Amino acid sequence: MTKIVGKLSIEQRLLVLFVIFAIGFACYFYFNGSLPFQKEAVNVSEQKEKNGETVIHLKDVTKEEAAKEFPINMTEDEMMETIHKMSHQKVIASQKWGAIPLTPERVKRLLEVVQHNETKYKHASTYKDILERWAAGDFSQIDKDHNTIWDLQGGTIGKATGIATPKEEMAFIEKNFKVKPE
Repeated sequence: MTKIVGKLSIEQRLLVLFVIFAIGFACYFYFNGSLPFQKEAVNVSEQKEKNGETVIHLKDVTKEEAAKEFPINMTEDEMMETIHKMSHQKVIASQKWGAIPLTPERVKRLLEVVQHNETKYKHASTYKDILERWAAGDFSQIDKDHNTIWDLQGGTIGKATGIATPKEEMAFIEKNFKVKPE
């Protein structure tokens, strides 16, 4: 090995190092779904509901930030992809690619976009049903919501098999977002 390395020029050695780095970078992205600098920063708090259940809340973006993130002219494919990635926070699935923080302001904005594009979107009523439920804080069938969108997208891997516990949801948040202290 040292004989081979010894015969390489500095340019060749740098090229080898670059290739090794690029492979490592690609593997990190493949296995984690995002790179550390791509992770969105979120503030997280846990609250106990009256029934004793723990609920996780992410600090929300402003109305203006949500409007920038989700323009009124989003395509139907973008809408499906957004709902799908948001649902990942609260579902159990063997594979999850992508994550968008699921927050009330984002859900509200997506509802506005769907209502604006109701005649353009083939599955507008499906998106509206899902988003209205989420806007009301009802995530009792978010696994079914995920799978509805997943089916529309022709999904073959990563079907949701249940709803994440607060602990599982928090693990997903910590893995996919930069958690900032309140």
